[in-house]
Amino acid sequence: MLQLVLNSFLSTLPVFAFFAIGYWLRHKNIVTPDKDAVITRLAMDVGYPCLIFYNIMKYMVTEADPRITTLSFSGQAILCGFLEMAIGVLVAWLVARSLRLKIGSGLRTFTLTAGVQNYVFFVVPIVHMLFNLPGDPSMGVLFIHNMGCEIFVWSIGVILMCGGLNNLSFATLFRGPLLAVCFSLLLAWSGLGQYVALPPVMKTTEMLGAIATPICLIIFGCSMYDLTRNFTWQPRMLTAGLLARLVIAPALILLVAWALPVDPLIKRIMVIESAIPSAVIPVIIAKRFGGRPEVGTQILLATTVCSFITLPIWLTLGGTFVVPLLPN
Repeated sequence: MLQLVLNSFLSTLPVFAFFAIGYWLRHKNIVTPDKDAVITRLAMDVGYPCLIFYNIMKYMVTEADPRITTLSFSGQAILCGFLEMAIGVLVAWLVARSLRLKIGSGLRTFTLTAGVQNYVFFVVPIVHMLFNLPGDPSMGVLFIHNMGCEIFVWSIGVILMCGGLNNLSFATLFRGPLLAVCFSLLLAWSGLGQYVALPPVMKTTEMLGAIATPICLIIFGCSMYDLTRNFTWQPRMLTAGLLARLVIAPALILLVAWALPVDPLIKRIMVIESAIPSAVIPVIIAKRFGGRPEVGTQILLATTVCSFITLPIWLTLGGTFVVPLLPN
């Protein structure tokens, strides 16, 4: 487990490096606040949809493993990803209400940031380390499972951040990432993906998708610089965020993973995802849709640091009582 903690720590170093680059770019006035919206839209409406399309085509079409690409298996994996998000967000909302947070004081941003785990950056190196035997399909299961996370974040998550459907147009909701998930899954499940996922298309979407993560992290670093000018840590909110993201939500997700009659390959991903700290995407969504990014920033940083303590604990419990993670 010590190696697991070390790998988790090393996997976050590039993330913090991009934060630092964004901080420096804002400090030097190279990326000014008036450019944030355009740059964020480039990442969210161009890069991120391409990243989603590429991963679905890769793991469900071009490099498909027949064990995990059936409609039954992939549907279960996607539903489990969606369910994990729903559990996390519900827990965070209940904790936020106990703090008497209201819309305008951080309720929506707290709920989404404390409720949504970092389902890509943190998880990929852990899955790669634990399940690296030739032919192991766990990485494919992860990316299929994560489509359920994407559907939740870009539908329920956006609706939540905007304060309801009345404050959100259909065109704003059903665009970019959500459209990419629906379109790509339709291609994969219908069998049409093999005619679309041609080498030039895959290479183009891979390259465009590669810009999404660095841009989002750099913009987050820019926001960190803005916040440090009048930033006040809120210990009560931080404690509540840690409780929701790293204590209550993992316990409930492990309980659900134990109870659900799904394939052990899916249960393994659920166990790992349960232990992961908050994601950057909710903070970006808060910045774009009128939330309180300063609230999300505190929770993101606190849960990331503290997860190095809680991560091995939850993985050990999950590997003992839900599904084995390490070879016997």
